[in-house]
Amino acid sequence: MKLEFSKKTIPEILAEFDDKKTFDWQNDIFEFLKRFQEQSNEINFHYTQKESVLTSVYKYEFVYDAFESLNDKLDLKKGDTALMSFSVLSNEGEISLIQAIVGGFDLYCNEFSDEIRIPFTGEDQREIGYAIDYSFVTKKQVANSFSQINRIRKLAIEADNLDSDLKIQLRDQDKTDVYQVFTSNGLPVAVKNIENDYYEVVDKIDVSVDEKDNLILSSPFEAESLNTQRQVVLSDLKKEFRWLSGNEFRLGANREIVNLNAIENKLKPFINFNFVVLDFPEKVSKIDVITLVIESRFAAEIDIPEAELESYEVPQQIFYIGEFPQSHDKSEIRSDLKRLLKESNK
Repeated sequence: MKLEFSKKTIPEILAEFDDKKTFDWQNDIFEFLKRFQEQSNEINFHYTQKESVLTSVYKYEFVYDAFESLNDKLDLKKGDTALMSFSVLSNEGEISLIQAIVGGFDLYCNEFSDEIRIPFTGEDQREIGYAIDYSFVTKKQVANSFSQINRIRKLAIEADNLDSDLKIQLRDQDKTDVYQVFTSNGLPVAVKNIENDYYEVVDKIDVSVDEKDNLILSSPFEAESLNTQRQVVLSDLKKEFRWLSGNEFRLGANREIVNLNAIENKLKPFINFNFVVLDFPEKVSKIDVITLVIESRFAAEIDIPEAELESYEVPQQIFYIGEFPQSHDKSEIRSDLKRLLKESNK
């Protein structure tokens, strides 16, 4: 099903399908379009959090401006072809459809699938080249559809992080521009090319941090700010941010960023065990400190070369764990070890 938002208004599109037999998933789209046209004050978004479906409500003007900015940052223009492979009852489907309405895209709609299925869009599709200008997708759809990716000019993946293996695969293909979109409470708030570290915040959203450097989102259109409870590094102009990685730690009152991998590299020549350096609360003060975790069933005497380290790099406590979690991603190992340490120190 093709919806030509570049040429037709919502009433014209609805009229086009009035006398046609349609499937339930198509009827859901038509109902969404009717509500969108009628909701001149507020728009609802539905999103999943801890296996529960929640609803957020935003002002129409705010949503329109935010999506217009998102499309602009993706360098999309009126008349571009787009692909939607979601139910419009899902948050991904809502985002895809509103992007097309606001941007004036010609949207090809498929029934929900965990794969990217490119429809026939015209005679020129038989030639080698792009079939679709843009698609908003999930990580799962990308992982299941690598043979289709190079037929799409631009992909926006709904993810605030990508597995290292998937990111390598995406970077190995050079025909498609790939972006990550960060959503909060169902609304897209920032976007970045996967080659970049920093997200660009969409218009009408301001970012700041709390005393723990957690990202706070606010807007002149909304009465309350939202604390994401995730640590970030803001750019100097405070319109861009990046997540504090699992390999970084903010230390002390000055909140200086410490690279945990760099400390590990300094310690490697002096420790004959498999080990990990991470941040973990000190037993008495409960303040996060540099912590050494060693893979060993028994405590061993470790000679920490303090003269070779900066004062802030010296581990303040040591734990022993019989077997480390298995992963190629060091940040995942750190996360799992923190969980194990918390469980064993209850």
